[in-house]
Amino acid sequence: MTTRRNLSPAPPVLPDDAPGAGPVSRREQNKAATRRAIVTAAVDILRANPDEPITADRLADAAGVSRRTFFNYFGSIEAALNVPMDDFLDLAVENLGTLPEDTPVAEAAVRAIRDAISADALRPVAELFLLAESNPQLARLQLESWNTCAERIVEFLREDDADVPPLAASTFAQALVGAGRAAFAHWGSELGDHSTEGGLARSLGRPSLERLQATVIEALTQLRDGFPALRSTCL
Repeated sequence: MTTRRNLSPAPPVLPDDAPGAGPVSRREQNKAATRRAIVTAAVDILRANPDEPITADRLADAAGVSRRTFFNYFGSIEAALNVPMDDFLDLAVENLGTLPEDTPVAEAAVRAIRDAISADALRPVAELFLLAESNPQLARLQLESWNTCAERIVEFLREDDADVPPLAASTFAQALVGAGRAAFAHWGSELGDHSTEGGLARSLGRPSLERLQATVIEALTQLRDGFPALRSTCL
């Protein structure tokens, strides 16, 4: 059975001992390590002082790089902070391309997201979602990430089947992204005040993340099944 086209812009970096994999150069290893250091430093600073602005100089110093090096990797502080969200959404979209061609697109979407959202994988995304509540610029960038995800889904649908009407592809993609955002918002609304001491840690504990995982899957399942609860409600 054939599989859908993988949307990854480049093949993943394979381990050195994987079949067909060449050794990763020291330069690429160093670049990846620098990028991780910057992202880690950015999140650590935001976590410690969510209400205080982060300067490029402070972030570069915490990551052990120069200001110039920081801007060689990221166009803004918020871009560095948003990496976990971007990576999560990229993984979800790429999972669409690994499913059998005869999988209905709505079912494929549920499976792709489900396979991407273990509780552990959700933790950095959930943390940034909560921290963005006090950081309007980060919240705006997260919205852009969701919109970019929708654009990639449209690209996937249109490339996988050129006969898919553009409006249908766009409507489905926006509905899918909207379901994901609604699930995060619903989860966040049930947490209560997480700004108190220990509140964020409780909000990011495994029981809470498992609720988020279940909420996202439920939202996508509602979309796949045509919102049966609404069909049985008299409006």
